[in-house]
Amino acid sequence: MKIVCFLLKLMVKILLLPVAFLLRFLCFIWNLLMQLSLWVLSPVILFVLGCGIYSVVRASWTDVFLLTLIEMGLFAAAVGAGGIMELMEQLCERVEDVLTI
Repeated sequence: MKIVCFLLKLMVKILLLPVAFLLRFLCFIWNLLMQLSLWVLSPVILFVLGCGIYSVVRASWTDVFLLTLIEMGLFAAAVGAGGIMELMEQLCERVEDVLTI
């Protein structure tokens, strides 16, 4: 019985090894893309914020509303990318924990 359990665990580890490599590669690529996109999004966020402040000073409330929506969308995209990255890291760690048991 112990031999059967050992062979089943070995089969699961062999099948999960390519999945672990693929997940780690996807985590690396997602992290790289997230860093590059945030380098691009950061100046855009600051520009939209500056335009919003200018619109408040000018009392152009329609523009303030639209710029606030744009700012919230950009911020949500940045936070969402970080959340996805965290979920992928947790999934990678769980698969690696299964492989090391």
